[in-house]
Amino acid sequence: MASHSNGQKSAVLKDRDPAHSPPRRRELTRRLLAGFCELYGQTEKIQVHQIRKLADLDRLGQEQPNWAALMARKRRETLVVCSTCHDGIHAGRETAAHGSHWRARCD
Repeated sequence: MASHSNGQKSAVLKDRDPAHSPPRRRELTRRLLAGFCELYGQTEKIQVHQIRKLADLDRLGQEQPNWAALMARKRRETLVVCSTCHDGIHAGRETAAHGSHWRARCD
């Protein structure tokens, strides 16, 4: 029988202490903690709009609302929005209820 020893009988293994490295935040958690609407930058009553799959955005056609275009461009199934925008999305209205121009503030 062949021996698999490489001659390092005194090798020391050092595991990193998991308590010293901060836990990595999931992307959605990080975006929620940022605390602003990814469409208009509002900071009150932040919620998450979620779709089942990105292919669902294709059903909206070429003239996608701004929220759908952002989700498609960022390849995200979630969008952090204020309650006003979230209500507008579900009501089928354009989400320009804040009186400002649309701007995406997410990465």
